[in-house]
Amino acid sequence: MNESTNEQIDEILMNKEADQLQKRKARFARGLVRSAETTLAELEENPDLPESMHYFINIMREVFVKDRAHRLLLPSQNQSANNRKIIGTYCLMVPEELIYAAGATPVRLCGGNYEASLAGDELVPRDTCPVVKASIGFTSLNLMSLYQMCDAVIVPTTCDAKRKMGEELSKFTEVWMLEVPHIKDSEGSRRQWLQQLYALKNNIEKFTGKSFIRRKIRRKALDASIKMIGSAQYQARRLYDIRKSSAAIISGRDAMFAINAYSYDTAFKWTKAMTRLNDELEVRCHKGQFICSEHTPRILIAGSPPIFPNWKIPSLIEEMGAVIVADESCMGNRYLYDPIGLTEKSVTDMMVGIAARYIMPCVCPSFAPNEDRLFRLLQMAEEFSIDGIIYHVLKGCVIYDFELIRVEKIMKGKNIPVLRIETDYSPEDIEQLRTRIEAFVEMLGIRKER
Repeated sequence: MNESTNEQIDEILMNKEADQLQKRKARFARGLVRSAETTLAELEENPDLPESMHYFINIMREVFVKDRAHRLLLPSQNQSANNRKIIGTYCLMVPEELIYAAGATPVRLCGGNYEASLAGDELVPRDTCPVVKASIGFTSLNLMSLYQMCDAVIVPTTCDAKRKMGEELSKFTEVWMLEVPHIKDSEGSRRQWLQQLYALKNNIEKFTGKSFIRRKIRRKALDASIKMIGSAQYQARRLYDIRKSSAAIISGRDAMFAINAYSYDTAFKWTKAMTRLNDELEVRCHKGQFICSEHTPRILIAGSPPIFPNWKIPSLIEEMGAVIVADESCMGNRYLYDPIGLTEKSVTDMMVGIAARYIMPCVCPSFAPNEDRLFRLLQMAEEFSIDGIIYHVLKGCVIYDFELIRVEKIMKGKNIPVLRIETDYSPEDIEQLRTRIEAFVEMLGIRKER
């Protein structure tokens, strides 16, 4: 067999492999669109859906179904022409204020899709959590234009899987690792964290600036971005307080969905939409338009975050007759809960304020010791008159699972039952989960009647 024949065979094999890859990608992409549209359709069928929720549903449809994220993040041709950067983030530990102040747009990329997790299966160990699998799957196969739009991504080292994920993602895009200290109460950890944020600031400045003069993040720009995200946090807190009502005004899955939508929109536009939603909910409250009675079991979701379109846990809970009135999740209540406290408005003071905001009140289980998280859960259980807690653990998420025993212990002292649910993004366990959640909700209903 001559050299020319070998080259022809190699070319045929390469073409065949490329063709198989394209077919595989197309199959995953169809599954992604189907699962996202199914979840969105279920939300739209809710007779109690607030009119203002359609804005957030349209955001998710643009991103996950129509694959047109550029319409949300780059709404005009002028912005595209000016080379406005899109910077992806993989955790709420990334200070979005720095990204906005540099003239770029942040977008949260944590994956919640089953098809994307299947695509990532070949690149990570079998027992890796589905968030990391899906995040790598989205990037490696270019399943959505959103991931291709990102000029760089920031990966905080909140767990071992995230640390190795950053290494894997660097094969496909520019990655900046953000080293997060795991002991936040020591002076050394706080100093180290501030240094990490200054290093991140320098990276963002170099990446977004066209000249040395324009590279620096200016005081006015940083102050403006802090105020803009502060407005988003204020509206998120309004929703938080509305959900404390003795009879629910909005379903938990709708409220969590609206917070999830923040990941894929600009803070300014999302805040305007959330303001409209809160105004509508307050009018409903004054009119007594509740979605359920005061006797409905009130659930708090804790543990691993539900990420769209993996909405099976919130949907099952409320389909079984309970109402989710709060969640302790980095994609939910915790996402926009804590504002930045400032005494002065120099860049130095603002950087110190940002560093403190992103680490001191954070109750992520990656921190140890983490008594703050237990205190926060007790506080929420009292504020929201919680009847039971569903502790959601994604398979492979060791740090959240580790916290369960401590959570069960403190809640037992308050006579609040806790149900542990371990799952991934697969739809195959829905009926098994339905049976367990139904029994738990029924038990809570009986306890509440007594």
